[in-house]
Amino acid sequence: MSDEPIVIWGPGSEWFWIMLQTVVVAVTLVGIYFQFRLQRAANAFDQLGRIDQQWDSEQMLRARLDVLRSVAAGEQSPEGALTLVGNFWETVASLVRQGHVNARSVSETYGGAAAMWWSAIAGATRSLRKDRLDPTIFANFEWLAKRFSADGVKAGAPREYDGDTLRQIFEAAIPGMEDRIRQAEDLRMAPEHRAPRPRLRQATGAARPRSPDRR
Repeated sequence: MSDEPIVIWGPGSEWFWIMLQTVVVAVTLVGIYFQFRLQRAANAFDQLGRIDQQWDSEQMLRARLDVLRSVAAGEQSPEGALTLVGNFWETVASLVRQGHVNARSVSETYGGAAAMWWSAIAGATRSLRKDRLDPTIFANFEWLAKRFSADGVKAGAPREYDGDTLRQIFEAAIPGMEDRIRQAEDLRMAPEHRAPRPRLRQATGAARPRSPDRR
């Protein structure tokens, strides 16, 4: 064993400073990595918040209600409402597909709703593609619904919604959507003109069909 002293200053101390620099670089890289992860998580949270805000806007609630009523009645959805709903999902799908929004976060929040709403407007979308000779109309939305429906199958959710099931689900969701629109209208009114809101009672009996919402 060598009896030479350990030199950390002056000639012969190069090894110490190289090792110290390596440690500093490693610690810096770890810090940057965690900072990047925190920033990415914050961005994803902010993006989901903006998606929520748009999905729950009064204009979108009214468009969704129009589609709910049309599907429940077995009728063609109004093109304006269909376009608003389709454009929303097309934007979300584009963000996911380009990696700007975390796919897992969107899937956990909106996965079931994406497949359901695509089932609601798929027929009308195919008609639009044929009439306008444009196969790309809501193509990203279709891709998103298929991806999330595949994820849902693993969790026990149906891959597709047949017409009867979809009509039942949407018909059951209409009263809740109408109430949310009334709430949005109340918020635009002066407090003294707002109608009192009744207290909700605890639901009893058989479970209701799944809502075509993100929740």
